[in-house]
Amino acid sequence: MIDLWEFGLRASVAVILGFLIGFERESKSKPLGIRAYMLVCLGSAGLMMITMNYALSISQTSGLSADPTRLIQGLVGGIGFLGAGAIISNQSDGRLRGVGSGAAIWGVGGIGIACGLGFLAEAGILAVLTFVILTGCDRLQSEGQLPDGQKDDASKDEDGN
Repeated sequence: MIDLWEFGLRASVAVILGFLIGFERESKSKPLGIRAYMLVCLGSAGLMMITMNYALSISQTSGLSADPTRLIQGLVGGIGFLGAGAIISNQSDGRLRGVGSGAAIWGVGGIGIACGLGFLAEAGILAVLTFVILTGCDRLQSEGQLPDGQKDDASKDEDGN
């Protein structure tokens, strides 16, 4: 069983790592902000830890077995719906906006799951890599070294498309 001290440690690490990614997104006025990232990371970690404790307690008291890893499937799917809400297409050419935020919130859910399972170093590595990808790609796009999927005025045809 995960004792209360370990529960608090894992939950705190999840909040800190969620903050790291959320701060990066919020500072760039992206669709999802700090709170969303922190809450998804914390919620994923908390649900994972509670499910693990529950599975262990029922196996010890009743002899029944439960598979806490099945929760991961539900978390991944549920967070996918949240990410889909961040993705919009309000342009006439059908281009999507918010895909990076949708993917980032999904990744933060994975970071939270890792925290909940006790893989804190691995969760830290995932958070740092996510942060580097988000900041690095944004920097390359702003410098014009990486296309951002948007047409510039020079590439428009005579109809303005």
